Amino acid sequence: MIKNTRWAIWYLFTTMLSIFSISSIRIFDGFNWPFYLVTVNALISLCGLIFHIHVSDQTERSPVKTAARFLLLLNSLSVFIMVGFSLFIISTQYHNSLHTDGAFTSPDTLEDQLRESGKPVLVLETEDLYFFYPDYSDIDFVTGEMPSEEDQSILLFVTAAFQSHHQIGFDHDNIVGMHASKGELWNGRSADGVGAFTCVNGEARIWGLDEAKEAVKNAAEQGGSGFEQFLILYKGQRDNHNEIDEFRCYRALALVNGRVCVVDSRTQVHYDEFVQALEDAGIQDALYCDMGSGWNHSWYREQNGQTVDIIGKPWLFSHSWLVFRK
Repeated sequence: MIKNTRWAIWYLFTTMLSIFSISSIRIFDGFNWPFYLVTVNALISLCGLIFHIHVSDQTERSPVKTAARFLLLLNSLSVFIMVGFSLFIISTQYHNSLHTDGAFTSPDTLEDQLRESGKPVLVLETEDLYFFYPDYSDIDFVTGEMPSEEDQSILLFVTAAFQSHHQIGFDHDNIVGMHASKGELWNGRSADGVGAFTCVNGEARIWGLDEAKEAVKNAAEQGGSGFEQFLILYKGQRDNHNEIDEFRCYRALALVNGRVCVVDSRTQVHYDEFVQALEDAGIQDALYCDMGSGWNHSWYREQNGQTVDIIGKPWLFSHSWLVFRK
């Protein structure tokens, strides 16, 4: 016979909520410390359920039982913090309602479409993709403090490099790969099998595996910016990242006729489907952008100076971004 039925039901409820959090964090954020934290939270909630099924009646008190009840109760209340965190993660996986400027037809027509629109950022779509094509003069790789939407020189803002772990404070060692910003170079956490993106005096390039590190160093020497990241497509060939299994919105930096545009999957897809959509659109060179949970936070600026959120919300763990400036 269950001695404490109401408490047992409470812990059954919080355990189920924890399982929801585990599932959502695993799907959208992978195996990082938030996943392990919420897993431990669920196990303790399960212990609370077992405790209230098998312990003696509440009238039979002891200091140990009282302390156990108190700690289990605190843990069960923290489940709601985890659920809130999970709901935030889920809410950042979907694009906001976007008003596009038309359909993407081919890479060769992008410049003409941008010129005819007269907009700072041309937004186009296909059945599977969104294209954000800014009329930029330079691209910065920014670290540390998130750029402000009040900075009217910014046309387009997206997250950029991988980070090795969730960290509220910033240090360059947490950014995966060599990276440069306005002529300053940092090694970051070592990365193998990656390409690179650089921008020097407004000239952007995507580099292959053998060229990446030297390209970022050269960009820094010339006062430019760059970072290492894995390749999606290089000279029309796929890079070997088919092991990616997350079902999510994906984003790429695509090099089109010597200029960069940002390309998002319109909905959550498998990685291979995203790559196929890029190929179908005629993209030859594409580099991955960090995505998932708050890392997909991005926005662009309209003609009236107002910003439009593309996807996601600001994320306290995010510390590197690409900024397209007019």
